Amino acid sequence: MKKVTYLLSMLALVGTVTLNSCKDEVDPTPTPTPNECEDAKATPFLATATGDATIVLKNFSGTSINVEAGNILALAVEITKASSRTKKLRLFESDCEYLIGTEIDLSAQPKGGKNGIDLRNTDDAQIRNVNYTVPTGMNPIYLTIEIDEAGGNKVYKQLTLNVSGSGIVDTWSSVELGGNSNALASRMASGTGLTYTACNAAANIDYIDITYAVALAAPNTSYISSNPARFVAPISLAASTATCGDDGVLPTSGGKASYFKKYTGTVVFADATNTDLEALDIKTTDNQYAEVAAAGDVFAFLNPNGSKGLIKVESVNQLNNTAGSITVSVKIQR
Repeated sequence: MKKVTYLLSMLALVGTVTLNSCKDEVDPTPTPTPNECEDAKATPFLATATGDATIVLKNFSGTSINVEAGNILALAVEITKASSRTKKLRLFESDCEYLIGTEIDLSAQPKGGKNGIDLRNTDDAQIRNVNYTVPTGMNPIYLTIEIDEAGGNKVYKQLTLNVSGSGIVDTWSSVELGGNSNALASRMASGTGLTYTACNAAANIDYIDITYAVALAAPNTSYISSNPARFVAPISLAASTATCGDDGVLPTSGGKASYFKKYTGTVVFADATNTDLEALDIKTTDNQYAEVAAAGDVFAFLNPNGSKGLIKVESVNQLNNTAGSITVSVKIQR
C-alpha cells in the first residue's frame, strides 16, 4: 500500500513540473519593441552633414508643402558650391523626420540615374528640376534632398509634405517671356514657374512645357506653344544647336509635347479652382500651339504630366515681333 501511495505522489509531482514548464514556454516575459524613429532622435541624420554647399528651393518659400497623393510634385532645386565640388543630387523619402529613409530612383530625370542626378563642376549656381510622385499611405512625408560633394561630404535640405486631400493649384504670376531675338527667356516650366534661355534649358528640357515663339515668316504671328512645336509649321524656327558647356548641346527637337487652345469658358482666371481646371476641354488631339492675338487672351493647356491649366496673357510688348515679349500668369494643377 505504501508503494502505491508513493507512486501516485511521484506522478502528481511530475505533472506539476511539466505544467509549470509548459507555462514558461508559452508565456515568456515580453521583450519591448524598439521605436526606431524615437531612438533616432538622439542622432538625427541631419546633424551628420559635413558639406558646405547651399540648397535653395526656387519654387516654394518654406519647407512645408501641401500635396495630394498620386500627384507629381515639381521641385526646382538651386545648388551653389562652396569649398568642395558638388557631384550628385539624391532624393529620399521617410515617414520619420529623424531617418533619411528610402532613396528615390531618379533614372527618369534629366542627367539622372538610380543613384541621383549629376551636377556640374561649376562655381555658378545651378538648378536641377526634380519630379516626385507623391505616394499613398504616408502622411506626413519627410522628403530629403541630399547633395553629395567631393571627399564624401554631404549636405541636406528636408521638406515636410502634408498629404492633404485634393484640389491644389499652383499660380505663377507675371512671368515675362521674350521673342526669339529678345534676350529674355522664352521657355517656362509650368510645374515650377521657372523660365529658361537656350543654354539653361539644355539640362532641363524635359520640364519645359510652355514656350513663346514668333514665326519667322510674315506676318510673324506670335504663339504660345510646346517647345517641340517651335521647330514645325506654322512656327518653323531654325533648330538651335548651341553648345552649352557641361550641359551639352541643346536638343534640336527639344522636349515633350504639351497642348493648347483658346479658352472660351466663363471661369474668371483669378478664381479658377482645381475643379475648374479638371473640367477644361483640352486633350492630346488639340494643337501644340495657339495664336496670341492680344493682351487678355486666355488659353487652356495640358502638360506632359497630364495636369491641366490656364495661361492668361497679362500684357504684350511688340506683339508679332521677334524682339518683343509677353507677360503671362499661369494656373496649373499640382
